[in-house]
Amino acid sequence: MRPEAADGTARPRKGMRHHGQFLWRFILFALPFFSAEHKWMNRGRLALIAVLTMAQVAVQVGLNSWSAKFYNAIEGRHLEAFLDLIVQFVLYLVASILVFSITLYTKRRLEFAWRVWITKNTLSVWMAQGHHYQLGLIASEHDDNPDGRIAEDIRVTTESAVELGQAAFYCILLFCTFVDVLWSLSGVIHVDIAGAALAIPGYMVFIALVYSGIGTSLALWAGFPLVGASNLRQTVEANFRFGLARAREYSESIALIGGDNDERTRLQELLRGVRRGWEGQTYGLVRLIVFTTAYGVLANPFPLLVSAPRYILGYINLGTLMQTAQAFSQVTAALAFPVDNLSGISLWRASVERVMALQDALGKLQEKLGANRIEVKREGDSLQLSRLVVMEHDATAVTKEMTAEIHPGEHVRIDGKTPICHKLLLAGAGLWPWGSGTVTLPANARTFIATDRPYIPVGPLGAAVCYPTRLGVCTPEDINAALQCAGLGEWAGRLDVVENWEAVFSVAQQQRLSFARMLLHKPNWIFLSEAANALDPVSQREMAELMAREFPSATIVAVGRTALSDESFQRVMHVEAATAAGGETADKPLAATPVSGGGS
Repeated sequence: MRPEAADGTARPRKGMRHHGQFLWRFILFALPFFSAEHKWMNRGRLALIAVLTMAQVAVQVGLNSWSAKFYNAIEGRHLEAFLDLIVQFVLYLVASILVFSITLYTKRRLEFAWRVWITKNTLSVWMAQGHHYQLGLIASEHDDNPDGRIAEDIRVTTESAVELGQAAFYCILLFCTFVDVLWSLSGVIHVDIAGAALAIPGYMVFIALVYSGIGTSLALWAGFPLVGASNLRQTVEANFRFGLARAREYSESIALIGGDNDERTRLQELLRGVRRGWEGQTYGLVRLIVFTTAYGVLANPFPLLVSAPRYILGYINLGTLMQTAQAFSQVTAALAFPVDNLSGISLWRASVERVMALQDALGKLQEKLGANRIEVKREGDSLQLSRLVVMEHDATAVTKEMTAEIHPGEHVRIDGKTPICHKLLLAGAGLWPWGSGTVTLPANARTFIATDRPYIPVGPLGAAVCYPTRLGVCTPEDINAALQCAGLGEWAGRLDVVENWEAVFSVAQQQRLSFARMLLHKPNWIFLSEAANALDPVSQREMAELMAREFPSATIVAVGRTALSDESFQRVMHVEAATAAGGETADKPLAATPVSGGGS
């Protein structure tokens, strides 16, 4: 995440071609859902929504016809017809309630099913093979905050797509239906032009089209700033949430180092970004609300003002006047779809763009990682580094070319600068692809990597110790025994306790928990990355003795500055940086120095 990425300038205007391309991209984005698992159920829901939408329009047509009879009964003072029409109105009301209720339920079922499908597909790529980690290394302003995009933008994308799609279909049906009604009710008016009488049939339809065209054009002009402002608002809000979550995650470190003031200043700067996004969106909303308020106030009396002369002159009765006004209102309401939904459309489009940008970034991740790639393969029974060079993202080498081999059962410490050794470990795990050469891992290795800050999920203690193995695979007896051996015996027997363990355990206890996991996973290749640096010397010696006792035939590779003594290792392999101090190329190759009875 990069908060400064949200500080964008005004976006260029986008023409109809661009909007059409976006709509086509969204259609391609949406179609696979209706061909995936449970496709017939989802297609059925979509078809049911279409049928129910047609039923909604049918109810409106019935009410329009009912209104003519109702006002004619009032004008003619026909009590019996008036009472019959009251009964009809109740039936229309019940039908409307049923149709709208079933439509709402069906829409929400479809929305959630679609959201679950997109979320699962996105997670299956993002949370796989370290993609979440790699994407974080190269994320740009177009694919930052993947957590917010998955949790919030996918929800907005699916819910708004169904809501807006159903509303658009309803407005199309409403327009097509009531244009015909309005045409027939308008009759023909005669206009004298240069002494010639010109007959204009369905004149109210043309007035409605002109009225709506002017209103829609003005609304699009008034609401244009909302498109960019909504995207900016979502970005800065996500940055602010991430900043708060990060401050909470590292609250202990912030408090110990006395960084409260600096952290507060940083959060206030993010809040200022939120304010800029809020002000931009507010400006767009004010422009839009000024117009829509005037448009809405004028919408009710306008059709009556236009139709009233025909009623006053006696060409139509009261029922026809009211029916004409209602038909006019339905036509203009259908044509006002862009006006009424401009804010929602802009918010929806911003979310769709963010979701598609994330999926595009995941799809093109391998391309983004660049051409300089370290090959990682599995074969044989030893760990081999063949002409390996670790590089930065920009292809700058950070190590000299390395060739080495670690045999099964060896205890080896790889020594060098901590950042370089850490990248070497990541390269071996397939998470740091930048570089050249080959890393060959043992084909049947059961690997366990212990770091200085192991990940501990929130949940029952037993599941946290077993992670990432499922709790059912580890027996309570094994878990309790592992906790005892790792020096966490006070927590044995409390496997069902649910806590945020990263907040409950000290760093030293978290490292002990990592050794308890190691006992449960029973690896034969163990990689340590500063895995015991928070332990005191006595505890470090206990962990070294634990590994020697429980894993006598395992290969142990400690990367970087380990807190374990050199007596725990048979040899030390030195990793040379690509350039020595002063910028000269180091000429010393990867060295293997025996420490205690081992060979290179």
